[in-house]
Amino acid sequence: ANFPVQDKLSYTSLKKLVRTRPAGLQDMPFSFTSAVNLTIDGRVIPKGQPISLLSVARHEGQEFANCTTMGQDGQHLLCLPISLQGQFYECTGQHSYTLSQVLQSEAMRGQRLKCSALGRHSLLLCPVYEVEAIMHMRKEVVKIPSTLEVDVEDVTEVSQHIHFIKPLMLSEVLRLEGAFPLQAEILEGPEYPPIFENDWIPHLQKGQKIQIHGKSCAWRILASSSKGRKGSRHFLLSSTYQGKFRRRPREFPTVFDLTASLGKGECLRVVVTKDCESPEEDLPSLSMGDRLDVLHLTKTQVCRQAEHKSIDVLLCSRSSGEDEESEQLMLPLHLEGGFVEEVSDSRRYSLPEIVEQLQLPCEVKVASKDSSLANDILGSFSALRLEARITETFLVTSLCEAPSVSFQIPPQWLDMALFFTEEPASSQTPLTDMSKVEELTESFYYHLVKLMPSNEAPPPRPPKRSDFRDKAGTQLSGTKEVTEKPKVLGGRARVRVCVCVLRIPLWDKRITLASQGLSTLAGKEKETKNLPL
Repeated sequence: ANFPVQDKLSYTSLKKLVRTRPAGLQDMPFSFTSAVNLTIDGRVIPKGQPISLLSVARHEGQEFANCTTMGQDGQHLLCLPISLQGQFYECTGQHSYTLSQVLQSEAMRGQRLKCSALGRHSLLLCPVYEVEAIMHMRKEVVKIPSTLEVDVEDVTEVSQHIHFIKPLMLSEVLRLEGAFPLQAEILEGPEYPPIFENDWIPHLQKGQKIQIHGKSCAWRILASSSKGRKGSRHFLLSSTYQGKFRRRPREFPTVFDLTASLGKGECLRVVVTKDCESPEEDLPSLSMGDRLDVLHLTKTQVCRQAEHKSIDVLLCSRSSGEDEESEQLMLPLHLEGGFVEEVSDSRRYSLPEIVEQLQLPCEVKVASKDSSLANDILGSFSALRLEARITETFLVTSLCEAPSVSFQIPPQWLDMALFFTEEPASSQTPLTDMSKVEELTESFYYHLVKLMPSNEAPPPRPPKRSDFRDKAGTQLSGTKEVTEKPKVLGGRARVRVCVCVLRIPLWDKRITLASQGLSTLAGKEKETKNLPL
């Protein structure tokens, strides 16, 4: 920090000398001098003579400064009125002040000072201030610097009817503590397309008055219906949903999906729904009807192109029937097939029980609807996939014309500008919750999935296959595979022709190839054609 040293600090009255000295230097006694001769009670005190101020006392409603000074005949006591005018200097030529002390002293702000850290020249400090102001219908606080040349007019008397409004975003309201319930008016509705397909979203427009009752502590479950004619439908289910669910068997298209669905300590049993052949010669294939107990993930060595490589495999226990003994086998993660989970659980779960006892994602079906909902749409789907749990905070809100019917707005996804009105908000208890089941628009569903954290690794790439190889493992030279368009030969058939390219001596002008014809769908006999080269 810099320590400015005063050049010569003067005061126009004794009161200013006492009251406006820098902070931290107001202790007494201290010494000062006068720029002119002082005549006190017939005694002349010459200019420049040091005077020591001892204390300030009040007598008959007036303040006086008790001082002493040294004369030719010794020390003299003085009682000076504190309102005494003149030009006084504090005898502190060797004192230094901090920048904060200079700015806090009214007398020092207009004086020239010296600072050794800034050179030998004297300085005149001119502090610049900022005035913070609120403008009508403007969200940000306006900062006006003191150096700005602007004309200011006081319009307080003629503007008493104007109520200055400071807009807030709904996300800022979410951070307020202990201010609910509140009544607000929407200044600007959501700019982006709606995220929910419901009845209350269209009401969130400019001029609509709403009541904000508080924050919601309920978590949500992201769910999707099975694909129908119009595709899947997506929902957010509140933890307050009172319907019951039953588990449904999950389907897995690959072994990798089996691995991703295997939880800690969870027993997963599946049935193979179609034959699947492993591309690895060292690993087994599966047949339709095989029953697998999925155990755990491990590694094994396989031979690829005469090299031994380590790959991830899923260790399972297979049984084809009740009488057969089970065998352990290792399945590559890239093995494509069809697997359906065996579920013998007929228990009815609530939504909190599913989150606590089962692993997400899981397949369920509504066993009993929520009786508090006028129309529980979840019961119309044959299957629901509960995908993930969402813990974002919502605001419990209602329209002023229907304060007892509440809905929940997620400010982090549906932000808008509003301001608080002076009207008191009515406390309606209990509230009817309309947000237990919210249907998402398709675009927002994929946006939400993109925002959710995912630590899953991509599925492994299967090894490359080499087609048209002979027994020795070498490809036939000069062989091309040509797939022609379907030809009509007494019926419709898709034909695959293998053309063999031969080297012919130049002295052979013609050669006849015997080509065996194909049996058509009409059942014609095989034909032989002569193909001239």
